[in-house]
Amino acid sequence: MRQLTSAIFMGIASISFAQSTTSEQALQSARELNAEAAASMLESNIALADSVATDSLASDSIIFEPVVIRDLDEILLSLPDTMPELPYNPLVGPWVFSGYRTQKQRSFNDAVESQNLNLNKLLAESKTLTETIPGWLRDALTQSRISGDYMYSTMVNTPHTIQYTYWDLPVPPRLPEDDVTLGTYIRNLNLPEVAVEEALLPEFEQKKKHWLHKFNTGLQFSQAYVSKNWYQGGNNYLALLYNFYWDVQLNPTYHPNEIFQSTVNYKLGINSIEQNAVGRKYSLSEDNFQYNIKYGFKAFKRWFYTLTGQFKTQFFRNYKTNTDIRSASFLSPADLNLGIGMTYNYANKKNTFNMTASVAPLSYNLKACIDKDIDPTQFNIKPGHKTHNEFGSSGEVNMTWQASSNISMRTRLFAFTDYSYFQGNIETTWDFAINKFLSTQIYANLRYDSSSDFNISKWHHWMLKEILSFGLSYTFSTK
Repeated sequence: MRQLTSAIFMGIASISFAQSTTSEQALQSARELNAEAAASMLESNIALADSVATDSLASDSIIFEPVVIRDLDEILLSLPDTMPELPYNPLVGPWVFSGYRTQKQRSFNDAVESQNLNLNKLLAESKTLTETIPGWLRDALTQSRISGDYMYSTMVNTPHTIQYTYWDLPVPPRLPEDDVTLGTYIRNLNLPEVAVEEALLPEFEQKKKHWLHKFNTGLQFSQAYVSKNWYQGGNNYLALLYNFYWDVQLNPTYHPNEIFQSTVNYKLGINSIEQNAVGRKYSLSEDNFQYNIKYGFKAFKRWFYTLTGQFKTQFFRNYKTNTDIRSASFLSPADLNLGIGMTYNYANKKNTFNMTASVAPLSYNLKACIDKDIDPTQFNIKPGHKTHNEFGSSGEVNMTWQASSNISMRTRLFAFTDYSYFQGNIETTWDFAINKFLSTQIYANLRYDSSSDFNISKWHHWMLKEILSFGLSYTFSTK
């Protein structure tokens, strides 16, 4: 407490010392003092501060007499040259009144007791805080708060000691804010000036992409080997699935009033089997060639007048299980569909989702079966005929969705009716790319044909084909 009160009242003692003489006389007298006189003056100031502090703590309040406030520079110049450098104390500097701090005026004793209580409470609540705050910092904070209480009490009780008020002080000068923009950085580089005319790039014609391509091909496979003495039995097999997809589309950026799309798709699935009763060692799980074409011109907004076409067939012969009964071959069956109608075209802003929906109120459908060994009635063709013509209406929906960088979905829905029977087909392909050359693919084909035999299966008129495969894949796209 002796050191704390000495630091607080040291400035007051210096101020009282300066009351008996003018500033020039005080400066001259201070320079004539020797080291012993300076030390004696310090001891007397400390003794005076201790006596004042003792009397103040014994009473309920502290009363300070008005003093003459001087600038800090004047006080420091009045000290002898041989005195050690003293730390700055706000009590000896110019006082600035910045407003009331509390609603209730507190005495010096109240300030000291409140400070001790708050500090003890804070230290008791947190042991970690006690370990991390050094003693010199706690002493400095205590001294600063007690000094502030003293200055506040003095300015309130004796307003004439206030030299300045906060709202009357001049606005301090501010340095201009640093400009850290790229333009300022470039200007500060002092680069040589370049003539604008000479810096112009030569004119050239940008190459336009009128056609957008998307190409995908892949070979997926699965294999199993079972030894002859395997306790559960089983058969060896090898399954291969080849997929080819190529889509060409007119670029809507340069041709917004036209629509053209041509798509070729072929799937071939081969399964090896144990030699059956007729001697075959393989069977076809998928053999489907399909070509779609669409052309039209804009009607309004996203709608186009369009002409659509579709052709489907297969290339290889296929047989029913364990028989020589041929179920399909080239152009047996074959389907050709032509339609005139309108198409709605939509694509989101990121071009990750595209959809075209076509409606053809006038549609022509041709069915063919040229293989004489295949029963044409199973394709709704009359016995003894190779073709069958139908007129009706058709609809088609195509969707592509890029769910993420390595997951994509492609769906096609087609329906036709001649108002005596209905035929619908939906194909969905999910592609999960592992890298540029490996992928997993899920293919599902759901078909409905009201002309098929209702009692041949529990599915009745519904038919389903699903293939899960993994293997090599390559994709190229300019879309």
